[in-house]
Amino acid sequence: MASAPADGYRTDWLEAEQAGGGRAHVLRLLEQLRHEHRIEGQQVLELGSGLGDNLLCLQPGNVVHGVEGLADAARRAQARGIPTLVADLERPPWPLGQGEWDWILMLDVLEHLVRPDLALREARRLLGPGGRLVVNLPNPFDWRSRWRLLRGAGIDAPRYFTQCPPWRYPHLRFLRHGDVLDLLREAGFEPVADLSPRQASLPKARHWPRLAARVAARWPDLACSGFFIVARRSPAGAEPGRTAQ
Repeated sequence: MASAPADGYRTDWLEAEQAGGGRAHVLRLLEQLRHEHRIEGQQVLELGSGLGDNLLCLQPGNVVHGVEGLADAARRAQARGIPTLVADLERPPWPLGQGEWDWILMLDVLEHLVRPDLALREARRLLGPGGRLVVNLPNPFDWRSRWRLLRGAGIDAPRYFTQCPPWRYPHLRFLRHGDVLDLLREAGFEPVADLSPRQASLPKARHWPRLAARVAARWPDLACSGFFIVARRSPAGAEPGRTAQ
């Protein structure tokens, strides 16, 4: 059985986030993705699947499977009808079929890993021809966090884990929008769609969504609350760690 994640993440945090609607924005994006890309009759794998909320969104009409480091969270996902493997995301490879998956999700996972590039390269191995990878990472540097830092906030300026002391803060990587794109390319992926502007963090963005999305697209590091990106395997010859010419 896999040990608890090195970042100290806990199942009760997942439960609190679920109860408080903290995943609502990601679930909305997944619903939009399902509709726009017609995700039906597909093999869907989520790495870092938690309690299974994301996969439940895509389960109707698809075959879904999760990989989760928290054994208790995996059991709860299993009870909800989500087949889930307990495995350490820091220690690939995992016992899964190579090239079998049409969609692989890594939603709010990479920022918790010491070597996110290794997990992405394993995702590349598992992804089938024509498959798609979907990642989401929180933006730790939007205008709200920068303002709070100026006023003396600490490492959790975005207020993700107010119940957690700084020395146990579970986010290990703090990436800007361009950093995420570079990480994907280094791991052998080519970004094909960027839904980050749909997570505009501007005041009252829901009242002026089109303008907010344009502003967020122009200045993602300041105006996006997260970076939600769809990618595919890079063309032949652009292996992980190399940039296609």
